[in-house]
Amino acid sequence: MGGKFANWLYQKLEFIQKKPTRILYNSAVREDLQTLEPACNISGRQKEYIIQKLSLCSMIVVCGVVMSVIMWINDKMETRIVDNQIVRSEYGDGERSVLLVAEDMEHRYEIPLTVSERCYSQEELMQMSVEATAVLETSILGENQSFDRIEYDMELISKVVGYPFAVEWHTDEQYLDDTGHLMQDRLVSPVLTELTAVLSCDSFESEHNMTVKIYSKAVQPGIEARLTKQLSAMEAESREQYNIILPSKIEDRTIQWSYKRSWNGLLLLGATPVLAILIYYGKDKDLHRQVVDRKEQMCMDYPEIVSSLALLIGAGMTVPNAWNKIAKDYRKRRDEGNRKRFAYEEMLLAIYEMENGVVQVKAYERFGRRCRIPSYNKLSTMLSQNIRKGAANLPQLLKEEAAEAFEERKHAARKTGEKAGTKLLVPMMLLLGITMVIIMVPALTSYL
Repeated sequence: MGGKFANWLYQKLEFIQKKPTRILYNSAVREDLQTLEPACNISGRQKEYIIQKLSLCSMIVVCGVVMSVIMWINDKMETRIVDNQIVRSEYGDGERSVLLVAEDMEHRYEIPLTVSERCYSQEELMQMSVEATAVLETSILGENQSFDRIEYDMELISKVVGYPFAVEWHTDEQYLDDTGHLMQDRLVSPVLTELTAVLSCDSFESEHNMTVKIYSKAVQPGIEARLTKQLSAMEAESREQYNIILPSKIEDRTIQWSYKRSWNGLLLLGATPVLAILIYYGKDKDLHRQVVDRKEQMCMDYPEIVSSLALLIGAGMTVPNAWNKIAKDYRKRRDEGNRKRFAYEEMLLAIYEMENGVVQVKAYERFGRRCRIPSYNKLSTMLSQNIRKGAANLPQLLKEEAAEAFEERKHAARKTGEKAGTKLLVPMMLLLGITMVIIMVPALTSYL
């Protein structure tokens, strides 16, 4: 489906009067494709490449739009407040902060609100304290069988599982401490002592009296400030309720409430075409990177090719036979599963051209032009001149060229190693910093 749409889009772009040549007929892309695939129909290959990119980008746009719509609908549903009621979290789930939007006929207000967890009423706490006390009586005994005979340390827990109480213990501290440990090893006779458990939930109360004299504010608060104050008061008064009832009116204005939207769907929708454009042109960079990798690989193979030619020609082979042996030996290795080598592929292509009637001189010259590397141009010139004029010293020239090529490859490898060392400098500095921290922190801590 994506391919059909991309093909249709390509045709539409071709038929418009002012064609986007940067997209359809990019010369740099054409040159890279021709370098990587010299035997292909370059116009058809470029069209196929552009359609593939358009297909990928169109799929990204479609997925981005669909996800944006889904997020938009989901965001819309999540921002609705039904019957002006906000559900509190259960006790123990903690408070949460929400940003509400109040809208009247004229204005829109954003009201932040912290919704605390639901508190238990006094009746609920009283009922639960009875149940929690029964749980405590069986939980704190430890290895003892009953309260009538305590001869092992007790386990005075600070929380009752399943209940919202914090437990504080009061003991005489002479025979039993507040953690349940027995203080005396031996007693003359058994001792009766009081053990009190204080179950508490929520904050404690304290009194602090201050005298203040209150006047009216010089600047009366606006609707947003009054809504904020009213909401905070209502939230504090209704902490024992499951829901918070939001005001539907203020003065003579009707208020409609909703949660503030996050707009993630619109952000994704806006980012989708940007992502598609980046990927579209990023594919061209990947293609050019393949050309750069091809050049590096061919430069690495050049010394071996020249050396093999010099050895075979020096042993008595003709140039075409030596060329054929090197290329066909490579083809055999490739068919056995070895990695593709671009220089040898160009040599094979030159053989195919000669088998189809292209003269040797032209085949070698076209080989040098396709390689697009000065050293290969030099090799093709040497071979073509040997055929035209004859050169008895060709093996010697090839040996000298191979020696020079090996030296250049060593120099290139040295440069690559230096670059790798430079890249490792930053992580080495980070490791040095971490090592210094590991050494210095314990030393400073012990000194202080």
